[in-house]
Amino acid sequence: MTKLSSNTATETTSGKEEKPVAAFPICFHKDAFIPWERATLHANSLAMRYALSVFEGIRVYVQSDATVARAFRLEAHLDRLRRSLQLMRLPYPQGIDISDVINQVIARNAVNEDSYLRVSVSADNFGDIGAVVRTCLNVSVSRMGRKKWLAEERAMRVAISHWQRAPEAAFPAAAKNISNYAGPRLALLEARDNGYDSVVLTNHDGFLCESPTAILFVVRDGVLLTPPLTEGVLPSITRITVFDLCKRLGIEAREQRLSQTDAYLADEAFLCGTGIEFAPIAAFDSHALTAWKEWPITPRIINAYFQHVRGKPLDEISAEQMRGKRI
Repeated sequence: MTKLSSNTATETTSGKEEKPVAAFPICFHKDAFIPWERATLHANSLAMRYALSVFEGIRVYVQSDATVARAFRLEAHLDRLRRSLQLMRLPYPQGIDISDVINQVIARNAVNEDSYLRVSVSADNFGDIGAVVRTCLNVSVSRMGRKKWLAEERAMRVAISHWQRAPEAAFPAAAKNISNYAGPRLALLEARDNGYDSVVLTNHDGFLCESPTAILFVVRDGVLLTPPLTEGVLPSITRITVFDLCKRLGIEAREQRLSQTDAYLADEAFLCGTGIEFAPIAAFDSHALTAWKEWPITPRIINAYFQHVRGKPLDEISAEQMRGKRI
């Protein structure tokens, strides 16, 4: 029998895995609210055997009046969850109001700080790869403030990877399924081994796609550019929000195929997504960008984003209010 080391970080003296400090204690699993530690799937479930599990990461933000924490763009996330289930041919959990479950998880944990919800729908029954699927819902929440890029006012060094996103003929990019992250993870680990903070993958045509868990934007000649969804890009909720904010801020923003040269010649660039929020990019490969704190566009978008997520309606955000503000 294999003996566990006494200093294994994820083991307690009782042999049970420890709950991460950031995780709130109550989650929803299958059909009940239970302690976080009891939310498990069997090792032989279809989710574990064939990666049949779709998910959403949803930010919870304390509102500007500090009286409540709310899930940001909840309906948009749940719409994307439904589309992912359809693409993966997995049934939507029956008899469950996921929106209500999410709000109950927030309330039962008395969440009063910026946090991160993970909503997953997984195949929890047994069988072979073609078996009829039974799905179960899991909703958990963990404390999550700013990542170091904003908290410490840092910018990333990003590698442009030789690893490619799977083409649409191999796997649908719009399906937020856990298997979609295995290849990009390899690209990220290779980039970190080479001294970079993150990575941008290319698609099968050699054009820039996205980071493993974030969307790429670059600024060229005052215009904000991002690859089209047809380039193998996840339909990101943060991406939609950035476009919405740019309309209010008077910033021209559009989709465009981007090459490696477009990245090297960018005036500004950043990654964005639910978890990372925003991460300015200091360099692509060995090509440095100008000092990001002096950029005219990215800081305005970030400032407007945090006004919006804390309760300011889009129609109350204006270019004049955001001009000159710093992160």
